[in-house]
Amino acid sequence: MKLSSAQLHDVLVGSGFVTEKDFQSAVKSSEEMHIDIPDILIFRGIISEQALGQLISEYLKTPFVTIGQQIIPMEVLDLVPEKMARAHMVVPFALDKGTLKLAMVDPTDFEALEFVRRHTGLAVQNYFATIQDIRKALGQYKRNIAKDFEKIIAENIKLAGVKSEDILKVAEDLPTIKILNTILEYAIAEGTSDIHIERLTTEVMVRFRIDGLLRDIIALPARVEEALVARIKILANLKIDEHRIPQDGRYKYDMSGEVVAFRVSIIPGYYGENVVLRLLPETTRPHSLEELGFTGKSLKTIKHHIHRPHGMILVTGPTGSGKTTTLYSVLNMLNNIGVKICTIEDPIEYGLNRLTQIQVNTKSGLTFAAGLRALLRHDPDIMMVGEVRDTETAEIAIHAALTGHLVLTTLHTNDAPGAVPRLLDMGVEGYLLASTLNIVIAQRLVRKICMNCLMEVKPDTDTLDYFKRILGKDISKQKFYGGKGCKECGGTGYKGRIGIYELFEVSEEIRKLTIRRASGDDLKEQARKEGMKTMLEDGIDKVSSGQTTLAEILRAVKE
Repeated sequence: MKLSSAQLHDVLVGSGFVTEKDFQSAVKSSEEMHIDIPDILIFRGIISEQALGQLISEYLKTPFVTIGQQIIPMEVLDLVPEKMARAHMVVPFALDKGTLKLAMVDPTDFEALEFVRRHTGLAVQNYFATIQDIRKALGQYKRNIAKDFEKIIAENIKLAGVKSEDILKVAEDLPTIKILNTILEYAIAEGTSDIHIERLTTEVMVRFRIDGLLRDIIALPARVEEALVARIKILANLKIDEHRIPQDGRYKYDMSGEVVAFRVSIIPGYYGENVVLRLLPETTRPHSLEELGFTGKSLKTIKHHIHRPHGMILVTGPTGSGKTTTLYSVLNMLNNIGVKICTIEDPIEYGLNRLTQIQVNTKSGLTFAAGLRALLRHDPDIMMVGEVRDTETAEIAIHAALTGHLVLTTLHTNDAPGAVPRLLDMGVEGYLLASTLNIVIAQRLVRKICMNCLMEVKPDTDTLDYFKRILGKDISKQKFYGGKGCKECGGTGYKGRIGIYELFEVSEEIRKLTIRRASGDDLKEQARKEGMKTMLEDGIDKVSSGQTTLAEILRAVKE
C-alpha cells in the first residue's frame, strides 16, 4: 500500500518529525521530478529511513522490522519463491513456532498474504519494511548462486567450445549467454563494484572488486574468452571485429526488477582482450549525506554551504574514494524545477532526471574546459565539473563561481587544506580563490565491520601507541570491534563501506592566508584552531561507534 500525499502528511507532519514547509517542498519536488516523497525527504536528510519506517508502521498498525542487514536462513527464504517475493515485494525472514514472519512493503496486500499461507501451509505474521530494506533483503535469494556458481559455469563451458570463425554465432548461443549472466548475477549478489575479466597465458581469470579490494572468483578456459568478450561487445554496441584499440561502452542488465547499468572498458592485452565492467545500480535510492557517513558539525556545515547561491565546493581524494558519489548526493538534494543544473563528466556515472549532463570527448575537442565554457552560455544555476585537471578548467570554474554560479568539482589532493596551494600552483589568482571557495571536503572510503560476525577485539600495543602519538591522547580504554570472518563477508570480517571526512571551511582568516599564498601546513593549522576535524579523527569516531577498525583507518589515512 503506497500512502497518499495526504496520508503521508498526517503521518510525518502530524508527528512533528517533518515541518509543513519541508513536506510541501518535498511534494512539489515529487511532482516535478517523479520521485517518491519519502525518498526526497530521506536524501535531503530531513528524516532517516528508520524513523520514517517506524512512523508508517504505527500508522498501518503493523510491526516494523529492519531486515536489510539481517542474515536470513536460506531454509526460511526458500519457503517463498523468489519470483513471487519480487512480484509482491515481500521477504520471509524468520520462522517461529509454526508462524512465518513476512516483511512487506504493503502489509495490506491480502492477495500476497493468502498466497504465502497456501504455499507454505503456515500461519503468517506480516511486518512492515521499507522498500530499500526489502530490495537489499531480496538480494539474499542470490546467495544460492555462490553455491551453484562453478557448477553452472562448468556445465555451460562444455557446450561453449566452438571454432573462432563462428564467433558471432557463439556469442548469441545460450551457453555463452548463461556463463555471462551467471557471472553478472553473482557479482550483483556479492555487492561488487567492478568485474575484471583478464586473459592470462592459459586461462581467463574473473575477479570481483568488493569493498575496494579485488578477489579471484573463477578461472575459465582460454577458449571461451573470444565468445565472452564478443557477447559483452554485442550488449554494449561495440565493434566485434576490432581487437587492436581500446573500446568503451555501456548497457543495462535487469535481474528480476533490479536494474544495473554496466560501464564497459575493453583494452587489448598481450594474450587477448581484457574487460572491466563497472556496476552502477539504477533502482536504488540515492544516498543521503548521513548514509554516506557525514555527522555532527561537518554535516551541518556542508548542508549550509550547498544551499548558498554561488561559490565553489571542492571534493578531494584519490581515485575510488567516493568523490563522485558525494557530489551526486549533493546534486540530488539540490535538484528541483526552480534551478538549472548542468554537469560535464568523464564518464557520466549516473543519469539524473532533469539534469543537463555532458560527456567529455577529447577526440572531438570536448574537454572539461571546453564543456564548462559551453555550459556557461546555457544559463545554469549549478554546475558540476567532474574534475579540475588543468589551469584552464580551474580558471573557468573559478570565474563561474565568481559570477553567481554554484560550482561543484573534484581535485586530487591528500587532505582538504592542500587543495588551496594546489589551485594556486595551477595559476589561479589568490584573491579570486579566496573570494569563491566555500568548502573543501577530503574523503576516503573504509570497510565496515560485518555485522554477522562482529566481535570485541584488542588492538596490539604498537597500533595503540601510534594513534596516541598522532592524536595526542590515549584511546586504549575504549572498546574496539572487528569481524571474525564468515560466509556472508567472504571470510574478510568486513561488509560494505563508509566514508571518513575532513571538512575545510573557508573563514575570513583563511581567506587572508590564501591571498598571502600560505602553505598547506599553515592553512591546516588555522583550520584546526577553528575546529576542523581531520580524517583521522573522524575515522576514530567511526571506530568508537563500532562501524570500522583501527586497521582500516591506518590503511586509508596513515600519516
